[in-house]
This record gives sequence, structure tokens and C-alpha cells, in this order.
Amino acid sequence: MRTNWMPAAPGDRLQDVDTPALILDLDRFEANVERMREAAAKHNVRVRPHAKSHKCAEIARRQMAAGSVGICCQKIGERKCFSRATSTTS
Repeated sequence: MRTNWMPAAPGDRLQDVDTPALILDLDRFEANVERMREAAAKHNVRVRPHAKSHKCAEIARRQMAAGSVGICCQKIGERKCFSRATSTTS
């Protein structure tokens, strides 16, 4: 593991971002989360998005804050990481 790794920051040039990296348009992401919340409410269904596409605890927290009942994980190791990261109790 590299000890000099620094996370990307808003405004960094794309070619300077170390990969792999999750890069998203925050405004579009928030609009999509809201659109999903509205659709679920309209049809009276509960949402549990799959985390394999983003593998990001902050995204999972935001999805749950918007009404998702949790997240779905593929592997036990992912579940453990997300469970710790999204726990409401410390």
C-alpha cells in the first residue's frame, strides 16, 4: 500500500486523480437519489440499492438518509465494511 496516497479533491484535474477512483457529478447524483425516493414513495415500495456499483460508504449513507431501507451487498466482506460505515450507533 502506498503511503503517499491522497484522495482527490473538487477541482483536481482528471489526469491528476489516482485510480481507481469514484468520480461523480454531485448535483446529478443528488437529483437521481431524490428521483428514486419519489418513485418509491409514489408506488409505496421500499428501496434497497445495490452497493456493488459505487462501493462507497458516503453514497450508501446518503441513499439511506433519502429513505432507502438499507443497501444490498454481494459479499460478506462488503457487508461488514458497509455495516460499520453506515451504523447509526458507534
